[in-house]
Amino acid sequence: MSSSTAWQPGDQEAIRRCLRLPATAACLTAIAGAMADLLRHHPAGVLSARALLDAAALIEQQLLAGGSEQEQAIQKRSRSGPIAGSVAAGGDAPLQKADVIAYDTALLREESETTYANPTSPAMGLLRQRQRYADQLLLLLPGLSSWVQFTTQAAGQLGTTPLLRG
Repeated sequence: MSSSTAWQPGDQEAIRRCLRLPATAACLTAIAGAMADLLRHHPAGVLSARALLDAAALIEQQLLAGGSEQEQAIQKRSRSGPIAGSVAAGGDAPLQKADVIAYDTALLREESETTYANPTSPAMGLLRQRQRYADQLLLLLPGLSSWVQFTTQAAGQLGTTPLLRG
């Protein structure tokens, strides 16, 4: 077995973060067991797993960097209010029902709507790609799929994400 097919010291933590698993002793033991199984039964699979971990880490760096492209996640923005410079904007709109007969207050309001040209957010695309890498990693480390399901179910029941380290 060459050093290129061996696990690196930070790979266990990278797997835990990629699969969004809790930092518990039992979970870390399960990750270590899955890593040992892959190394024992399919040493070349370690290279594939490490490549997936590197790709997921790169996506996380891109998401943390953010930028104006990722701020364009807003697909639609609506605004409704008085027209600037109108009687309604100055607070002089009709106050009594009899006054409404003389004014159509709908004419004193404006509505605007903004829709971005790119309907999908680059950040959402990165998150989907990261999830595909995590799914592929689970194919290489099938012993961890029950941990992923358990963590997902626990997060759904609590309405939050489980406490994760790192």
